[in-house]
Amino acid sequence: MGLIQFNVDSNDFIVQSEISKADFVTFDGRVIAAQCQFNDGLLSCYRGQTDSSKLRILCNLNGRQLIIQTTSLRENQFVYSLETELARGELARLRNFYSLWTGAGLKSTEELDRTIHLAHEAFRGSIFADDSSAAAIKSIQLTQDAIDLLVLVYTSQRIAYRTQRTSRIPMFVGCRLISPPESEDEFLKAFNAIIVRTRWDIVEPNDGDYQWEQLDAMVDWAVQRNLFIMGGPLLDLSSTCFPGWMMSWKSDLVNLQSFTADFVETVVGRYVGRIRHWEIVCGANCGGENELSEEQRLNLIIRAAEAAQAVDEQIQISLRVIQPWGEYLSTTENRLPPIQFVDTLRRSGASLAEINLDLRFGNGEIHSLQRDMLYVSQLLDHWSLLQLPINVMVALPERCRDNDDVAELVAWQSDIIEDLMLMCLSKERVSGFFCLNWNDSSVMDATLVGANQSIHPVVKRIAQIWDEN
Repeated sequence: MGLIQFNVDSNDFIVQSEISKADFVTFDGRVIAAQCQFNDGLLSCYRGQTDSSKLRILCNLNGRQLIIQTTSLRENQFVYSLETELARGELARLRNFYSLWTGAGLKSTEELDRTIHLAHEAFRGSIFADDSSAAAIKSIQLTQDAIDLLVLVYTSQRIAYRTQRTSRIPMFVGCRLISPPESEDEFLKAFNAIIVRTRWDIVEPNDGDYQWEQLDAMVDWAVQRNLFIMGGPLLDLSSTCFPGWMMSWKSDLVNLQSFTADFVETVVGRYVGRIRHWEIVCGANCGGENELSEEQRLNLIIRAAEAAQAVDEQIQISLRVIQPWGEYLSTTENRLPPIQFVDTLRRSGASLAEINLDLRFGNGEIHSLQRDMLYVSQLLDHWSLLQLPINVMVALPERCRDNDDVAELVAWQSDIIEDLMLMCLSKERVSGFFCLNWNDSSVMDATLVGANQSIHPVVKRIAQIWDEN
C-alpha cells in the first residue's frame, strides 16, 4: 500500500469531517481511492496504487467549501506542505485552461490577466515567506478569483458564438414534478421539459397493484402544454426504491431481474408514444443502499434496458450517474470509476442514448462535494468523449455555514444554479439541464417552491437566461 503525507499548518483550512472523501486522480482522469487520516497536523493518505497523482480534498476558502487539488505528486519519504502543494496545483490548473482556451481563440480581459499575475506573485511569496501557509492560502484565494473570471469570460464568449450559429441553443431546460404546479405560469416561463416520478415503491406498492392516477395526470398535463417528458428513474439504486413486497427477493438475482423487467415493461408500455425518453436507473455506479455488487448492478441495468426496448424500439434510454467525480470510491467497496462503469455497461451490450450527470452539491451520501465551474467544464468535456448527449441534473445546494442569513443563502444558491446553467449552455454535448425538486418535501434536496408557495428567485433567473438564449 502506498503512502503520501502532508504537513498541515492551518487545521481549519481543510474540512476535517469530509477527509474520508479525499482521493487522488491521475493525469488521464483515473480516480485512485484513498484512506486518509489526520492527526496533529499530519495528513496521511494510504492508497492501493502508487502512481503519481493529484490529491483532491475539500477545503474552507473565502467562506465557502471547495474541492482543491495539488499537482501530480509521487510517493517518497518527503512530507509535502499541503497548503503549498494545493496552491501550486490550483495555479497550474488555472494556467493550463487559460492557455488552452486563449490558444483556441478566447479573448482575455485586463482584470483576468491582472488577477492571474497577483496569484503568481502570491505563490512566489509563499515559497520564500516565513509564514508560507498564509501566503499559499492567499495564492489559492487569488487563483479562485481568477478561475471565476476565466469561467465567466469562457461561458459568455462560447454562448455568444453558439447563438450566432443558431437562433436558439438546442437544449431542454426542465424540472422534476410530482404533480402539476400551482404556479403554472411561472413554471412554464422557466421550463420547457419535465421529469415525471416513476419510483417503483410508489407506482407498484403491492405486487401487481399499479397506482397510475398521479402519473397519468402528470403526463396528460405535460402533453397538453407541449412539454418534453422524461420518465424516471424506474430504478433508483442510490436509495431504497424497491417496494416492501420485493424485499425477500433482493438477494435472488434471477428473480430480482425478472420482477424488474416486468415492472419496466409495464410502465414503459403504458406510455408508448407519449414518453420516449426514460431514465432507466439512477445511482447504479455507486450502489447506495441496495447491497448489490457492481456485477449484479451491471446485469440488472442490461436486463432492464432490454425490457424497455422490447416494448418500444424507438425509446431513448439514459441512466443517471451519481457523484460523477467518483468520491464514492474512497467510502465504498466499488472499484469502477464513474465513466469506466458506464463504458463497461456499453461494452456489455446496453444501448444507451444519453447520460445524465447528477451535479447536486452538498455533503450528503449521494451528493458531490462543492467544486468550481472550471471543474464542471472539465467534467463535461471528459464525459463528452463517450460521444453521447449529456443531461445535467442539479438541485439547490445547502451551504454548510451557521452564520448565513436567508437572503445570503438564497443569493448564493441562485449564483450556483445560474453558473451551472451557463456552463451547460456553452457545451455542445449538453442537451438538457434539469432541476430535481420543484416542491417534493419527501426528499432531502431543497425545493424551488416553499411551504407557503413562495418561488425561489432562481426560477426567474432561469427564465431570463432561457429567454436570452
